Amino acid sequence: MLGASLVLTNHQFPAVDDECAIIDRAAQPVGQTLRLYLSGAGEHEHPPLYDLILHGWLCLTSAEMHLLRVPAILCYLLGAWALASAAKRAAGHRGRAWILILFGLWPFGFHFGRLATWYSFCFFLVSLLTWVYFGYLDRPTLPNWGWVILCALLLVYSNYFGWVLLGLLALDIAIRNPRDLVGHWKRLVAGASLLIFAYLPFLAAFLGELHRGVHLRHSLLAAAFAGIYNLYCIFVSESVAPWFWALGVPAGSCITACLGITLWRSAWAVKRFLLYFCILLAVMTILDIVETKRLLFIAPWLILPIGITLATLPASSIEWRTCVASLAVVAGVGWYGIFARSLYAAPHWVEPWPQIAQQAANVVLSGGIVIGNNPSFFFYLTYKLPEPHQPRANRCFWGLLPESSRRTEVYDPQQWLTEGQPLGSTVLLVQGLHYGTPNGPTEKTERLLSERCALQGTEKLTPDPGAPWKQRFAPETRQPLWRVEVSSYACHYYRP
Repeated sequence: MLGASLVLTNHQFPAVDDECAIIDRAAQPVGQTLRLYLSGAGEHEHPPLYDLILHGWLCLTSAEMHLLRVPAILCYLLGAWALASAAKRAAGHRGRAWILILFGLWPFGFHFGRLATWYSFCFFLVSLLTWVYFGYLDRPTLPNWGWVILCALLLVYSNYFGWVLLGLLALDIAIRNPRDLVGHWKRLVAGASLLIFAYLPFLAAFLGELHRGVHLRHSLLAAAFAGIYNLYCIFVSESVAPWFWALGVPAGSCITACLGITLWRSAWAVKRFLLYFCILLAVMTILDIVETKRLLFIAPWLILPIGITLATLPASSIEWRTCVASLAVVAGVGWYGIFARSLYAAPHWVEPWPQIAQQAANVVLSGGIVIGNNPSFFFYLTYKLPEPHQPRANRCFWGLLPESSRRTEVYDPQQWLTEGQPLGSTVLLVQGLHYGTPNGPTEKTERLLSERCALQGTEKLTPDPGAPWKQRFAPETRQPLWRVEVSSYACHYYRP
């Protein structure tokens, strides 16, 4: 039922920036992708395993848009089942049942578990690693240890931060076996040596990412706000922003109650995984790499102790009832936001890019020019326009406009400025949020179009009620009051 609901509602949640970037790069040849990592340059903020899998899926399905998210959804479902199996080993059938109930009602997973990115894949690997690790604890045999090492290798091939999780598992082994450290440390050292040796081809890319992408937060207050906000989102999701106080405050109070009961009443072996989750969140926050989208990766170690606690507490106890009621309120707030679609902390979930892309495609097919700066817009525009070069069947997938796939009528602002500022009878300028690229080319493009053409109209879409808060606490993101702006220009005196 969960899988069916994710597939059937995909059209209601447009592609987000990360999806577009990863799909675009996954379309490139495998050899080109591997050369980037082997040379130490890298390509994304994660190793290439998921991108290689996605490349094969793009080839297999001819990049059919409605199938792009299927592998991620499958990984999310498999991860849920693997974590439920781990809970069964720790708390029996009740543990497995509670984990599955939590997944079925989890608003955060309903959003991020579907995205065609590494999130669900790494979520699956962490859940699988936890399951085989519990199996090793039950029967510490060499074959079971081999399964742990294999899952660990897949994890670090998919996420650089996976090394931190492995360090915490090594710590957990030491805590569980204080009297037999010699035997376990032999396996730990052998396993770590094998992992490091197998990781050598990607070591240069890993060190480069540490240099480029990791920066310590200078403000403890900003770090605290970021950590609290992301902890709130992993329960409620982004569907109800915390600044909608009537819903955010009760949800935050219930989250605090649930975590407090889990820490207070769970067994030490279970409680440790909640503490490991807190450590992971704190490290990501301090290193300034925490983002809501990355929380799915570490979420198994939050869901597991909560599920096991619910399975082991007496159903008649006040703590059990309080925890269940708190989770019900949190889920209710998150799901209310999903149906309301007007309370989002990050309105990228409701931006109307498919409709705007259709408008832009009509302009292109009528001989006009389209200039845009948002990856989600170009994602949908790629699928709205016919392939300009050759049928997709002759190649797995060309990639997305305006770089991997090119059309003479479609540009980003820098391309338009570089290629001579071409005009058509109609020019459509589409502006949205675009992280990691400067605003200068967009502003210059808008100024030049205003000087050379007549503005027919401007439409502002998707207001962001949280923009004042974001401008105050995260001014570097330059959050506008309106997420999308579409301007149409009539250029009657252009030279074709």
